Amino acid sequence: MLKFITILKKIHTVTKRLLLASAILGLLVFGTVSPIWATVDFNAYLPIEGTPINPEFKFTKSIAIDYSGGGKLKDALMGKNMTIAFTDTSDNNTSIKSFMEAINTELATDRKTTATMSNLKLDYQVQINGDDKGATFDYRIVLVPTMVGYTLNKGTGDQPTVLDISWMGFNIKNSTIITTSQYGNLEINYPLGVIQNQLPDVYNLLKGTTAESALNFNLIDASGLVVYPIDKWNTLFDPAYTLSETAGYGYAGQKVAVTGFAYGQSDLYQGQLKTQNIDTDFTVDSKYHLTAIERASSGTIDAAGHANGYMVQGTPAISTTAQAGTGVTNTTAQGLSTMTIYAMAAFAAIIAAGVFWWSNRKMKETLKRGKDTSPPPTFQYEERKHWADKFDEEKK
Repeated sequence: MLKFITILKKIHTVTKRLLLASAILGLLVFGTVSPIWATVDFNAYLPIEGTPINPEFKFTKSIAIDYSGGGKLKDALMGKNMTIAFTDTSDNNTSIKSFMEAINTELATDRKTTATMSNLKLDYQVQINGDDKGATFDYRIVLVPTMVGYTLNKGTGDQPTVLDISWMGFNIKNSTIITTSQYGNLEINYPLGVIQNQLPDVYNLLKGTTAESALNFNLIDASGLVVYPIDKWNTLFDPAYTLSETAGYGYAGQKVAVTGFAYGQSDLYQGQLKTQNIDTDFTVDSKYHLTAIERASSGTIDAAGHANGYMVQGTPAISTTAQAGTGVTNTTAQGLSTMTIYAMAAFAAIIAAGVFWWSNRKMKETLKRGKDTSPPPTFQYEERKHWADKFDEEKK
């Protein structure tokens, strides 16, 4: 706790004024960021009051097996079109409750956070499609927990509230077996789990090959979210953010001041986000090829108030105040005022209008010229000889 107390004594003046430049130049200039080993899409809203929240973690992976040369895997997978899916909560399913408790243990031991999950919704889906060339396995696991205890210090007066966000980077490495009414006991954390459960003949063919080793990784891994420091995420302060959750019939939704944090775009600050793909050959009765396609992780956090991200001893946190700091009016967290952004947008519109006016004027001038009645130009042609004629001339 002491490492966060120092945050309360200093509110950093916004210094990074190149956010907009990074968004543009990032299309052309890229740095280097360590490969992300797992794909997770994360989004959360953090109220300044520290009330329970429901962030969303979406883990995805796509795997393809090429059996275009034929063989037993083609016989087992061709024509397969399956969707294995279920949705349940920790309140209704004791195995999901045990899974939630395993995550809470990981949060306390590895993430060193007091934040815990009090409830967990699990949405699991795998689509398997096989044709005459190959088969694809598309995995999607969505976790929607109820997070509590993430407030490190409640602000009073001019002192900011400090919110812990280290909990978003949990990584479940062990086998996770969920009891389902449709499929029995289903292992959801490893790609081979659903294959073993639903396609045992395919699993027996892959067993003992390099394909089995290549697929021996966990899907539920959000550690990529904390690899990149929170203070380097792209941020933007919105003084009139609308909470869509409060929107109802005839009501536009509650408006609050919010600072948005975003990660997952390759740009000048975040560099080029590389991914780690699997690309390997393996042999059973014939030669096959396995590919695992992965993309970079992404995360968005909307923190109520005027917020700043900090990395303290490697742990990410967010300090926020209900209003912008003294001397800061409608400012983005990167230092650009909202009026500046509007002015830049207006300037771009003026340039676009100028280009349109110039193009329209040139077109009208062309139409006024009328039909060109000047005589056609005359040309003089030089007689072209065959290359062999040169020898005939030399003989003469």
